Amino acid sequence: MRRDLTALGLLPLCLAGLLTLAACEKGKPRHVPPDPMAATPPPPGPAAPPTQGASAGLAARPEAPAFTIDRIGDALDPLNRRPAITAAGRPTMISGFGLDAVAKAPGKGLDVVVDGKPYSAAYGAERPDVATYFKVPALAKVGFTTTLPADALAVGQHTAFVRVVTADGKGYFDGEKIHFQVR
Repeated sequence: MRRDLTALGLLPLCLAGLLTLAACEKGKPRHVPPDPMAATPPPPGPAAPPTQGASAGLAARPEAPAFTIDRIGDALDPLNRRPAITAAGRPTMISGFGLDAVAKAPGKGLDVVVDGKPYSAAYGAERPDVATYFKVPALAKVGFTTTLPADALAVGQHTAFVRVVTADGKGYFDGEKIHFQVR
């Protein structure tokens, strides 16, 4: 004698059980533990030292230099007046001052880094205003100037910063990045 599941009221119960089992089959996120035998990658090393400019071959120091960029081409005081905009298709002069703020002394040299590329700068120009401000007469010759060729900067966004070689010549300090536009 065969009994009908519907008659016994078991059909709804069986369907509920099947739905519950189906819900349990959904994929769950798995957190695979790391393989203890796998080789761990080496920690990232320090950035490679620069290969050009006065800072070539020197190591970066964590401190900041005392500096300012007075001009990038047509843009005066680009550190404080933004957006800094200069004209395309002609040489771009970048000038200002920089010094070793840790030693409170002139650096051994200075580079201007534009879009990651260091450019040597003529360093040691008279800046009596800097010596007066810091009340250190030895800081009278910390001015710099460099001129990028007309084809060095394409139209668009760029960054520049000052890289001051330490007074002892053993490392360098990077200044704050300044964003500017060439139009």
